[in-house]
Amino acid sequence: MDQETKTTDLIVRYDGETADSGRLDLFDASESLEGITRIVNVILHAFTNKEEIRERLSAPVGANAYLSAAKKGCFEESIEIEFGVAAVKRIKPSVIVPNFWDYFTCCVSTAIGRDYQPTTPMVKKIADNDEAFFEEIAEELEAPLQKFHRPIKSQGATTITFARPKSKDILTLDKNTLAWVSVADQAKDLSNWTGNVTKYNILSGVGRMYIDQLQCTIPFRIGQFKENIRAHQAATASMNERAKGQGGKRKIVGYPVHNSLNTIKRIIVQEINEFF
Repeated sequence: MDQETKTTDLIVRYDGETADSGRLDLFDASESLEGITRIVNVILHAFTNKEEIRERLSAPVGANAYLSAAKKGCFEESIEIEFGVAAVKRIKPSVIVPNFWDYFTCCVSTAIGRDYQPTTPMVKKIADNDEAFFEEIAEELEAPLQKFHRPIKSQGATTITFARPKSKDILTLDKNTLAWVSVADQAKDLSNWTGNVTKYNILSGVGRMYIDQLQCTIPFRIGQFKENIRAHQAATASMNERAKGQGGKRKIVGYPVHNSLNTIKRIIVQEINEFF
């Protein structure tokens, strides 16, 4: 192996039900494996390519991921992640592995609706950026996370855990995270809120906004983004006003998207209007 590459192992452990005997239903296991393949590839590619999110991606650029043999006595898989020379040189050999774990944890945590505070300067900088990268990748991870939870849905396992070898567990998924990523249909009727934009990506129309009525920050996407110039401009103005301490409050019109817990997990925005 090239001395300038770096590796780390991602352990995926299934616990409870039939998984404790080292078995999973073949269909459930294949669905879950398809999900984790997409999750790892999307996050790994973004990590090694300056937050680029690829919708159609068979393999990450700048890194590789390999599936190792299952461990006997339980249902556990090991994924070896190898960072290429260019990525190691750019991110630095001494910090690339801890940065990746912080990055991975932040991506998945955002996608399953959990609060997570980054611990490394690199990931803190990305999280503090106004462009809402983690909200955008969370939306991309939603479908593969549904597949990844398949053994929990079918009661072949009660939990699925991400872990590092000889280290503490990173994240544990369960029926609550399954409910979070299981999206109900977008509401048919428009709703109205008052709030302000806190983060916004001008290239994708994805962001976050604080909703006064809900007293929390909710991810949003501008519907028909390329054609909806008025909402795009209003989102940018609201974010800039907030940054200047001017509030940035707007009337927001859109379709709420609920998960199976009936929690609003994002808003498809149609209009952002000023108060008169």
